[in-house]
Amino acid sequence: MIQQMESLKTESADFVAMPHKIDPFVVRRSVLKMLHRAKASHLGSNMSVIEMLIAMYGCVDCDKIRELAPDRSRILISKGHCAAATYATLAHFGILPRSLLDTYHLDGSLLTGHVNHSVHGVEHSTGGLGHGINVAVGCALGLRSRGYPERLVFAMLGDGELQEGSIWEAMMFVSHMNLCNLITLVDNNAISSITYTEKVIDMRPLTARFEGFGLSSHVVDGHDVNAIMQAINSIKQGDKPGVIICNTVKGRDVPFAESQPIWHYKSITDEEYSEAISHLDRLEGMA
Repeated sequence: MIQQMESLKTESADFVAMPHKIDPFVVRRSVLKMLHRAKASHLGSNMSVIEMLIAMYGCVDCDKIRELAPDRSRILISKGHCAAATYATLAHFGILPRSLLDTYHLDGSLLTGHVNHSVHGVEHSTGGLGHGINVAVGCALGLRSRGYPERLVFAMLGDGELQEGSIWEAMMFVSHMNLCNLITLVDNNAISSITYTEKVIDMRPLTARFEGFGLSSHVVDGHDVNAIMQAINSIKQGDKPGVIICNTVKGRDVPFAESQPIWHYKSITDEEYSEAISHLDRLEGMA
């Protein structure tokens, strides 16, 4: 494991792409391969966030993240169970070696099923929901106090995660300190674990809740990279912190998994993997 950690810090990534050229279909294919090989779960949670991840990493200087520069932007994945999508995105942005994805969730691998800060490019280990946003708040305040107020900090939350009280404590502080360099994205896929979010605690309308805490709110199609990036730019040009509510589909582009709560936990069989890959091939051919 120590040797693997060193390789994360020193090995050159074998693929570097311009942000706007990264294809969500290609990232989805990588995620499916990772989950299938490891017989891992959280397929639904990974597929819903891929465009959000591409948009966030596409808005920052990935060279600084790769180099761990002190003035780098920070991206905090508060819904840590979308680890496969996070690692795959890091690899497609050239921050991780793509070959490392083959070790996902296997014995001895640093690429664990919840994001792990021992992985190069991951800022903070998460999994216990409600904590990543608070670390992001600290990063935003720290960068501003060190003279880098233009450096963005992103926090990606799940919609079920919003039921954690620590989220709203963070929002109070964000508004009070006017942390305009912090942008929060919510994966609003309407499913919380094994049921629908509204059946656990109905938080709708989310816009009113965030605006009540003094943030600007933006609602976008969470599977449209350009729409997400436009909302990010709108917040950057504004004068107060903002949140982007990304309406997504859990299990996106995997027909048998879309909007099905069981795919929070279920692992993919050989037959289902072949079916999912074939469907992605058809979609990519139509794009």
